[in-house]
Amino acid sequence: MKWTIQFKMVVLFSVIIFIGFAALLVASNKVSVDNMYSEIDNDMVNYKKNIDIAISQYFLLLNKRMDEATLAAEVNEIEKQIGLAIGGEVDLYRADGSSFRHAQGNEVPATIFQEDVKAAANSQIAYSTSINKGHIEASLSAPLIRENKVIGIIRFEKDYADLFMQRMQFQNTITTFAIVIFVCVFVGAIVISRKMTKPIRVLTQHAKYVSEGKLNSDIRMSSHDEIGELAMSFSSMILRIKEQIEVIERERDEVKQVQERSKIFFDNVTHELKTPLTTIFGYAQILRDNGFTDYAFYEKGINFIINETKRLNTMVVDILDVSVAASPGQVFRFEHMNIIDVLQETCDEMSLKAAKYNISVNVQMENPLFMQGDRNKLKEVFINVLDNSIKYGYVNSLIQVHAFKQGNEIVITIRDEGEGIREEALERIFEPFYRDNDVNREEKGSAGLGLSIVKNTIEQHGGMVKMASTLNKGSELQIVLPVHRT
Repeated sequence: MKWTIQFKMVVLFSVIIFIGFAALLVASNKVSVDNMYSEIDNDMVNYKKNIDIAISQYFLLLNKRMDEATLAAEVNEIEKQIGLAIGGEVDLYRADGSSFRHAQGNEVPATIFQEDVKAAANSQIAYSTSINKGHIEASLSAPLIRENKVIGIIRFEKDYADLFMQRMQFQNTITTFAIVIFVCVFVGAIVISRKMTKPIRVLTQHAKYVSEGKLNSDIRMSSHDEIGELAMSFSSMILRIKEQIEVIERERDEVKQVQERSKIFFDNVTHELKTPLTTIFGYAQILRDNGFTDYAFYEKGINFIINETKRLNTMVVDILDVSVAASPGQVFRFEHMNIIDVLQETCDEMSLKAAKYNISVNVQMENPLFMQGDRNKLKEVFINVLDNSIKYGYVNSLIQVHAFKQGNEIVITIRDEGEGIREEALERIFEPFYRDNDVNREEKGSAGLGLSIVKNTIEQHGGMVKMASTLNKGSELQIVLPVHRT
């Protein structure tokens, strides 16, 4: 059987209250009984005094001698007068407890308690009480002494039914009051415990939701005590768990993407390296088989081998550059520099290559634009970007270079007029060896590593790079660099 906290609280509180009220009822009953017997005791003392006064007055007024013979002769009159004087029923008995109404010597059982007889015979006052059917009766037995001799016993009886009923009414009132209070406290305990345990039930329910993977549950609680603090801590814990799960899922997705990119990178590297090796191997095998019999083919084969070897060497160097650029241990020599000097110098140098294709490089820059950067690494970036613009730009076109400061950042844009890049290819254009099916990099003399190096270098400077392009109109690459490195 599962006992809830609310059930335990109600039971415990009820037991404590029940024990308290039970003790109260026992104590009140004892006090009322003690008070009742105390009142009876006081009455008996007063009645004893009144009996003594009444007997003295009776014999004094009648000028009679109080002895056993007089008591026996006038027993009825004495009982009547004494009873009227004290307001109760009085009986006279001989010293041995027998009634004066029977001749002495006739064996008649004693009509009073033996304890009272013994006490009175020993010149002591005694009274006893008895309860029968809702009535309580008190009997007082006192010796009648003459010349230090007990000559008789006077017995007084009184019914204390009213006093007993008052005590019972008082006790019943206390009991009824205790029951009503207990019921009220019991109901109140249920209500209060339910209210107190409601946050715990809410937390328990939300804990079940969390165990089921439901982390979007909203805990609303107005309590400002320890339970409220627990609810806030629980909500914070759920939030942290949710954040951690999101981080784990994000990292998992990133790992998947890295794995996919690694596979693509490996496939591309394999393809890029295999192509020149296949060409070299093919021509070398033909040359070995044919020898020098065909000089024209020999010259052509040797030239292919040399060109492919150079391309293979360039490709290996680019791969090493990508690896170094992506390595966190790469060394950058940051210095306070005017990036316009590096950009202008690179534009001037690349203008010579662009002129071969009748491509003009138009430069519009704010000068100076100071920042913290590695001069040589940034020059490699500009060379790669301008080289791509020349390779993929149309003949007789224009390359526009702009540089300006925007807030705490330096913005550099390089726009060409050329083939452009498909929209779906833009998201992966910075991946190493990424192949756009519409572009033949071999014909352009590119291994597809330049933009990857650009991205890694700019990110190492704390900046960002993005590409925008329109097919058959050209592309624009934007570089954003911070003035101050953080």
